[in-house]
Amino acid sequence: MPPDSLHYAAGSMTDYERQALHEINIWQQPDTGWTARVSGSINGAMDSAMDLMRKVPGVDWTIDNVVTGLLQLINEIVQDSIWRDDIYRHFAKAGYPHVQGPGDAQQLTLDEIDPLMQGLFPKYKTLGAAEGAVTGAAGFAGIVPDVIGLVAISLRAAGEYAAYCGFDLDDPNERIYALQILDVISRGETAKQVTFSPLFRVTQAVAKRQALNALEHTVVAKVVKDLAKSIGIHVTKAKLAQVVPVAGAVVGGGFNLYYTSKVCDAAYFLYRQRFLEAKYDAVD
Repeated sequence: MPPDSLHYAAGSMTDYERQALHEINIWQQPDTGWTARVSGSINGAMDSAMDLMRKVPGVDWTIDNVVTGLLQLINEIVQDSIWRDDIYRHFAKAGYPHVQGPGDAQQLTLDEIDPLMQGLFPKYKTLGAAEGAVTGAAGFAGIVPDVIGLVAISLRAAGEYAAYCGFDLDDPNERIYALQILDVISRGETAKQVTFSPLFRVTQAVAKRQALNALEHTVVAKVVKDLAKSIGIHVTKAKLAQVVPVAGAVVGGGFNLYYTSKVCDAAYFLYRQRFLEAKYDAVD
């Protein structure tokens, strides 16, 4: 939901938050410059590389079964392993000991939360670049582990931004939202209009007391599988384009750095936007 379409409680926001909202609005403007043209060229190269490789027997099966299955597993492992206790200790060290669980951070202002998130962007850029350098050296043999490693790092990044902004990573809707961010980035599309559309209205109290029912589990599993498959296909395209020369176009080995940077950028703006919406009762 674009910031300029929201109405907030009059006079409630701090000056810092108003400036942040302005910056979010600027970020959401469509990119029509040279970066958009370069992105289109890169996407074309990736599509061509993928078309070539899909002629090789077994490639489609590997993506549909091995890569998609591993990404579904990685999604669960990573989301479960976000170091939330460390995040809450970070809040306590900064003078906010009452932040001890999901939602507590929304008692603060963005002025207080933003400084705590400053280290996330450089941390995950470094991790993404390092992972790509190690697995990328293996050529074709390194593509599947590279895809898995890159997605795992990017999911953890999105999860940390979510946790700092007070969102509950045990809620399946939040897990799907993080996957949506990765998906639109992997497809080379803008993450600026990713919206939070919960499949189920799961309150924190209910989520802690009872599991999803069978139907809800089935729906969540299908959505996660579809997103994992889409991410797997499009990230694999990018990795193939690094090792397959296509019509003179080369996608450099810096794709992992590019991808993690774009995920962090999107998570930073999108979760902060949702923080403001939740805190100030934004309505259409």
